[in-house]
Amino acid sequence: MKKYIFFLVFIVVIATVSCSAALPEKFQEQNSSGSEAATVNRILLVVAWDQAYYSEYKVLYEALRAQNYSVDVASAAVGNAVAYTVTGDIVATANSLTGSSYADFTSQFQSLFGKTWETAWNATVDIPVNLRIQDIQNMNNYAALVMAGGTGMLDYRVDGSYAAQASGDRQISAANVQAVAEKLNSLAIEAIRAGKPVLAQCHASSIPVFFRIPGTSGPGAESLGYSLLKGRSGPGYPETATAATYTALDVTYNANDVVRAMSPHSSLTNTVNARNMIITSRDWYPQTVAHAARTVLNILQTNPSASRRTSSTSVLIIHGGEVNIGNCGAGNRTTNDVPCNYGTDLANLPTDYTHVTSLLNADSANDEFVFNVTGVNLMSGALPFTSTNQQSVLTYLNQFDVVIFYKHWDTNMTTQIQNALVSYVDSGGGVLALHHGLYNEGGKSILVSSLFGAQSSGTGWSATRETYNIYNTDYGHFITTYGLNGTSTSPPSWTSPALPAAANRSMAQYHAISVYDEIYNNMAYEAGITFGRAVGNITPLLSNNATSASQRHTTAFARRLDINADGTSGKVVFFQIGENRMVTNISHQFGQMLRNSLIWLKK
Repeated sequence: MKKYIFFLVFIVVIATVSCSAALPEKFQEQNSSGSEAATVNRILLVVAWDQAYYSEYKVLYEALRAQNYSVDVASAAVGNAVAYTVTGDIVATANSLTGSSYADFTSQFQSLFGKTWETAWNATVDIPVNLRIQDIQNMNNYAALVMAGGTGMLDYRVDGSYAAQASGDRQISAANVQAVAEKLNSLAIEAIRAGKPVLAQCHASSIPVFFRIPGTSGPGAESLGYSLLKGRSGPGYPETATAATYTALDVTYNANDVVRAMSPHSSLTNTVNARNMIITSRDWYPQTVAHAARTVLNILQTNPSASRRTSSTSVLIIHGGEVNIGNCGAGNRTTNDVPCNYGTDLANLPTDYTHVTSLLNADSANDEFVFNVTGVNLMSGALPFTSTNQQSVLTYLNQFDVVIFYKHWDTNMTTQIQNALVSYVDSGGGVLALHHGLYNEGGKSILVSSLFGAQSSGTGWSATRETYNIYNTDYGHFITTYGLNGTSTSPPSWTSPALPAAANRSMAQYHAISVYDEIYNNMAYEAGITFGRAVGNITPLLSNNATSASQRHTTAFARRLDINADGTSGKVVFFQIGENRMVTNISHQFGQMLRNSLIWLKK
């Protein structure tokens, strides 16, 4: 636990640095957004002029630089901001996290950011600052606003009561402290309206709670205006006072949360870009800071622009028809495509394409998406293309922004249809395979080997239907974060198999949702698959706590592909979830993930 302790620290001569070294290909993530934030490669990092927490600053600073962002470090004055750590250095701080270690942290840093953590960064030193917050005109030159914690950040709350900060020739007047608080408030609102994330760590996590929405007011602590997070929830520095502070401004304190991305209160206007743009984190451990940094980077690197989100998205569902309740056993592969493995009563009938269509045609309160859905039943005699002519199939596919592959049996799955799907992705298209889409008795092997890199083989197949948790192991990714609000939960032991590289590892808790659904017990990645964020890699999105350890990290994943290496890449996404009709309902959080995936895949 951090105490309010002052430390004698040394000065390091490190100016605000632009990272010029090229990233290893393994960690180059294509930004699919096309937004203003995507075109700006500079981030504003704010630290307290006095009593800034070193691990929160340093881990965030180096993580952003490792991903080729330039970082401007700003404070209330120019010079050296005084930093501290209660434990003395980053090694001891990382080792003080229960159940984790410094070795865990350095492994996490390498996996998340593609760079080795340097031992020279461990010693606590003062932080060089060459930019005053008060002098920043706007957020035009920045992709994100991030704030490190430390007790000094508490002085920058917009609370109507301001005092001088520091002492002697380093003292900042109360008027300047107030100017810092108010400028941060305005910069943050500008940022989130523009679709640029705002991160606040540990003690700084209360700063967004004290950001005020212009033109609003209420009783008591709200007299200066509604909190930007009024009616929302989030983590923060773990002490008793935090909950009371949040409650006074109608914000719920999540004591066990590690990192959470939230949306502003509805009274803030012009917020089409603001959903899940305010990120707060719980503590000062390097492991948590790395998790928060990756969350911000995921938002920057995966969020589509407002125009992509709001324009109509044409969706093609390739399927095998509605469930034939009168004859839906596994032996019927000509007039039924989705088998009824658990009976034909309403509660046990599986999802078919009609339920996915209903989900997409529904109006979600958590997004602004509009889908125009077309279905093609491969089991029917009348198709809008010649199934044995690859170009005929491809010409038809190219009419759509995204394709859902939802065919269970191999029946009528021609080589030409599969090759057309591969060509569609290679030319910039996106394909989602849902649940049984990767069940393979041999007739989907091109899709498996050339696109998805995973399958549930018909040989040795079995399934379990149970209630289990799915954990957001790439928090911040548009698919698994946008419009969502999971409950923070401790994961199972993920030592066998270990969490794949590129997952956004939390060393404490993850956001999770509970599902009652079918799990294929032999779902597996193909040999030779590599994990990461580069073209060709697989990026795991979700994990689960199912009894079969081999299934824990095949729950959902994304992949970008440029098969002919012409510089144009398409995308694929797979969800193992999707057999139970309830999980594809507009009211279920998985239903939101499914909708999100189509916007991310949109060509």
